[in-house]
Amino acid sequence: MSDEYDNQDSSFTVFWPAVILLSGLLIWSGYQVYAQNSQRAVYNKQFQAALPTLNQASGIQTRYVNLMKDLIQTSQKDQYAAQIVKEAEASGLIQVKPTTAPAAAADTNSTATPDAPK
Repeated sequence: MSDEYDNQDSSFTVFWPAVILLSGLLIWSGYQVYAQNSQRAVYNKQFQAALPTLNQASGIQTRYVNLMKDLIQTSQKDQYAAQIVKEAEASGLIQVKPTTAPAAAADTNSTATPDAPK
């Protein structure tokens, strides 16, 4: 064999492979942190852009509840509204709670026992 392969007096150190490995790990970790922060910034920007739509949707839900309450009150006097409420209740779109008579509910001087707190 040649003399370059038989060189027994050279010592091997772990320094350079460890430096290469650790610097690669440090660079990879830094890139992961950067990528995650940039992705978080994009998601935050998308959420801020969607915020008016979310607020509008919650407003529509409130308006829908108020509309259904008004429809239920109207259904006590109007047969067409009663038919709409009946069909909506049958299809599961709304749930109607039984109500007390309006005169009894408004009477504050009643001697009747009050309902239990809910």
